[in-house]
Amino acid sequence: MSNESGPAVVGEIAASLKTFAARHLVHSLLASEALGLAPADLVCMCLLQLHGPATPGWLAEMTGLSTGAVTGVVDRLERAGYVTRAQDPRDRRRVIVAPDLERFDRDIQAHAPARAPVTLEFLRGYPAAQLLTVRRFAADLAAAPAPAEPRSKI
Repeated sequence: MSNESGPAVVGEIAASLKTFAARHLVHSLLASEALGLAPADLVCMCLLQLHGPATPGWLAEMTGLSTGAVTGVVDRLERAGYVTRAQDPRDRRRVIVAPDLERFDRDIQAHAPARAPVTLEFLRGYPAAQLLTVRRFAADLAAAPAPAEPRSKI
């Protein structure tokens, strides 16, 4: 084990991730405010951007929100023109939430804060082998379970 892979390096990685998360959170809060959305609305739109049309139940599972809260999210996104609801053609009891990604992207570009917390251009400077490690790291982060409801209110 080299000196560069010990607890100090892990601590530095954790600190860098916290800094990135804080900057991303602030950017997301500003973006949701600029679009007249709640932060959870923006999270659901990001999931729909990444994964395409989905059921409200899936959005609840991915976000850790209750199904009732997701109903409110979908209502707001529908009023804003960012999603439509349709019956699932395979199961008429289910609803599919489909994003209007063109409209959402247009509004994000026009109204959200101009500077994102990070662009990924810096990745071009990494060798292919390191990019594979970064990809694995990012996939492991993404695979972490969705947050659960808070244990108690303060």
